[in-house]
Amino acid sequence: MQLSPFFYIGGENIVGVFGMIISPGKQSVMGRLISEKDWSKTSLSPIEHWPSLLLNTVNVMLEVNFPIAVCWGKELITIYNDAYRPLLGDKPEALGRPFLEVWQEAKDIIEPQLHLALEGQPIFFKNMEFNLLRKSKLQPAWFDYTFSPIRYSNGEISGVINIAVEVTERVQALDGLKELNEYLEQKVKERTATLEEYKDQLQNLTYQLNFAKERERHALAGHLHDHVGQLLDLSVIKIDQLKRSVQDEKVLEKMKKLREVIMLANNNTRDFVHELKPPPIFEKENMEELLWWLAQRMKKYDLQIHIKDDGKPKPISAEVHKVLYESVRELCFNIIKHANINEASIELSEKNSEILIIINDRGRGFNINEKKSGMTGKGGFGLFNIQERLQMLGGSLMIESQAGKGTKVTLSAPLLPHS
Repeated sequence: MQLSPFFYIGGENIVGVFGMIISPGKQSVMGRLISEKDWSKTSLSPIEHWPSLLLNTVNVMLEVNFPIAVCWGKELITIYNDAYRPLLGDKPEALGRPFLEVWQEAKDIIEPQLHLALEGQPIFFKNMEFNLLRKSKLQPAWFDYTFSPIRYSNGEISGVINIAVEVTERVQALDGLKELNEYLEQKVKERTATLEEYKDQLQNLTYQLNFAKERERHALAGHLHDHVGQLLDLSVIKIDQLKRSVQDEKVLEKMKKLREVIMLANNNTRDFVHELKPPPIFEKENMEELLWWLAQRMKKYDLQIHIKDDGKPKPISAEVHKVLYESVRELCFNIIKHANINEASIELSEKNSEILIIINDRGRGFNINEKKSGMTGKGGFGLFNIQERLQMLGGSLMIESQAGKGTKVTLSAPLLPHS
C-alpha cells in the first residue's frame, strides 16, 4: 500500500517526508500489520486518509521500544507497537478494536480514567492491579501506566496515548519479600517470647536456688551452733573442771594448750556461723548499720572499707535487704581476690525512690567487655547471679571498670512506698 509522502510530525504545522509509516529497513511486525490492515472496516478511514497527527503519532510509537498504544477517535480505536503486544496475552487480535472492548475485563477501572484523559488531564498509575483474561481464565496482573491526551494544534483532543509496563513479577517479588519479612518478624516475636519465658524461668530458678542455698546455710549454721559450738563450749567447761583435780604441772600445761586449741576451734566455728548466718543486725531495716557490721568483718581479710551515707531514710523490703547485703558482701570478696588493693569505699544514697549502693576501689580493674562474656563467675553469687536477683526485685547492677584504674559497681533497688 502506497501512502501519501506527506504527514505531520508533532502537530499540523511541521511537515516531514516518509515513504511509509515506518522508514524502510526498520519495519516492525506491527508496522507491517498496520500497513496491511483494511482500516475502512473500522470507524477510522483508510490509512491514506488518516490525519497527519495520527500518522505522526503512530510513526513515533512504532519507533519506540516501549509498550505504547494509541486510542483514536470516539471509539478509541486501538493501534499499538511491538512492545505492547505481550501485554495483551492470548486476547483476540486487538488491532483496530475499541480500547475498552480489548480490555473488557478492566473496563470498570480504566473507563473513568480514559474520560479524564479525554478531558485533557494526563494521569499516571503505579502498581495497579487488574484481573485479566489470560490462558482462558482471570489472573491477577499489575501495571504502571499512563493515559495522556493527543491534541491537535488548536487544542482539540482526538485520542489518548496509553504507555504501560507490566510489573507483575516485581509486585509479586515485593509481596513475597513482604510475606517473608512478616514471617520472619513473627518468628522473631515467637523466639523473643520464648526467650523471655526462658528468662523468667531462669530468674525463677535462680531465686529458688538462692532460697534453697540460704535455707541450707541457715540450717548448717544452726547445726554448727547447736551441736559443734555447744560441744566445744562444753569441752572448755570440762577442761576447767578437770584442772581443779590435777596437780601435775606438765599435765596442767598440756591441758592449757588443749584448751587453747578448743577455744580457737570454737572461735573459728562462731566466725563460720556468722558467715553463714549474720547476727540479728541483719534483720534491721537500717542498711547503713549492716554495712558497718560487714566492714568490720572485712578487716580480718585486710580490707579497709570507708562508708558514706547521705542520711536519708531508705525503707526496703526484707528480700531487698538480704539481696543487697549478699551482693555487697560478694563484691567485697571480689575486691579481696582480684583488685590487689586493701582499701575500698561504699556510698549509700537514695535517689528517685531507689536505694543506691556504690562500691568503689582503685585496684587492678578489668576489661568490662571481656567480663560481660563470662558473668557467671565461680562460687558465691557471681556477677550474673547478682544481676538476676536484682532484676527480679526491680533493681539493677551497673559496672564501670578500666584496666589499671579500678572498678565502680552501682547496685540499685526499689524503696518501699511511703505509707
